[in-house]
Amino acid sequence: MELLELPPGSPRLDTEEFRQFMQDCFPLLRNSDGSWKCSRASRLRELDERLITLLQARPRRPCVFMDVGMGNGTSTLDTIRRLERVGLKIQTIATDRNLVAYVVRLNRQLDLLAEVNGHILMIEGPGWSFSPVCNRWDYLTGKFLFKKGITAWARRRLASRGLPLTPPTGGLGGGQNSLSGPFLLVTPELKARDDVVIRQDDILEPLPADLAGVADVVRIANVLRPDRFSPAQLRQIAANLRQRCREGALLLVGRHLGREGEDHKRGYTFFEAVRGGGFQVLERVGRGSEVERYFVDPGAVGPG
Repeated sequence: MELLELPPGSPRLDTEEFRQFMQDCFPLLRNSDGSWKCSRASRLRELDERLITLLQARPRRPCVFMDVGMGNGTSTLDTIRRLERVGLKIQTIATDRNLVAYVVRLNRQLDLLAEVNGHILMIEGPGWSFSPVCNRWDYLTGKFLFKKGITAWARRRLASRGLPLTPPTGGLGGGQNSLSGPFLLVTPELKARDDVVIRQDDILEPLPADLAGVADVVRIANVLRPDRFSPAQLRQIAANLRQRCREGALLLVGRHLGREGEDHKRGYTFFEAVRGGGFQVLERVGRGSEVERYFVDPGAVGPG
């Protein structure tokens, strides 16, 4: 877990060790709200290319791109680089509900990576690490018994030290229950950029005043799920996102899970922020977003 502490300019960032860490670590991290910290390069390539086409056709090119629910920021960085390659110079605001975590040393053999509320993201021992989340393979092999047992013990030990976790006065020591952090769970390449602002942001909370009306492009990809958010919450999120947009801004809303046989990238809707509030559907990729109806007025007609 010491790789979480690497500064943006560290030579270790350009090593196979770090690339393997980015590939293996982040996909295991499931946030306390049920979302995953995973975010992969090239995942949104097709959408980026379509976004570029739309932007180049506009008389006024955007200057502010807001990526909401960015995960670990890898796909955010990927999009920025694609926009730059075609000469689109932008400022980026990258946000997520869960950005930081602490490393808690329970004993000489066991470390935890946990959110401030005590939710465990990863457990690491000598030569091994795992997410507390059990998958089908864990149940087939019986590994879930080990994982659940260690996780239950770790949660009791973590709760005994006191929650919420608070920043320590010293560094990670050798004693039991020592705490280090907070660590920003974002790819260092994104943190190193002067043209990127990274900030914590909950789309169900009132909009911070400094985010109102600033964005020319807003993206929220693979976040909004009908089984996680109620219809009232989805309408609230739509209003929250509209408040971030300048008039005429583009909003890209992505499908969380494709239907059977359908790739994730085949379910997105591009909206345009219209005068007086609200959105209209500009175009769809694949079947469009499954929460599209919450972003348009009742009776609004989009493309077929």
